[in-house]
Amino acid sequence: MSTPRPLFVYGTLCAMPLLAWALTGDATQTSIVRPLAQNATVKGYARFTVRGKDYPAVIKHNQDSIVDGFLLRLQTKSQRRKLDDFEGEAYTVTPVSVMVKSESGDTVEIVDADMYVWAGETDAVSSEAWVLQDFIRDRLDDWIELFGGMELVGDDDT
Repeated sequence: MSTPRPLFVYGTLCAMPLLAWALTGDATQTSIVRPLAQNATVKGYARFTVRGKDYPAVIKHNQDSIVDGFLLRLQTKSQRRKLDDFEGEAYTVTPVSVMVKSESGDTVEIVDADMYVWAGETDAVSSEAWVLQDFIRDRLDDWIELFGGMELVGDDDT
């Protein structure tokens, strides 16, 4: 069984309870998913709010733009399929170079990975930055309640 290509996430999946729900079906299982995530950034893209939505869009931007998030080193293809299912068709999987960061913020490794880039309507993207802490404070509990009892499809890797 081969492991999936690393994945850079920058939006709602950076909220550990939501990532835990997406991968395990249980939002309380953050201790299982936290070791899969490393602080990281991607250059040349910017993250904005999507009008009327809780989630962000990342789009190609100027070369100095930086998006922060997590590099996920998923263990199974099933985990990757679950996240692909979660993201849906408004995003295109795009290869990027990810700068993995140390606790002090220094780049310790550059990894080739995939990232979900906005492929929806261009005019749906606002000029406002999307802020993870605002999502966690204002909407995370609602999302966990909404998704409670649901499970993402991703055949078991056995």
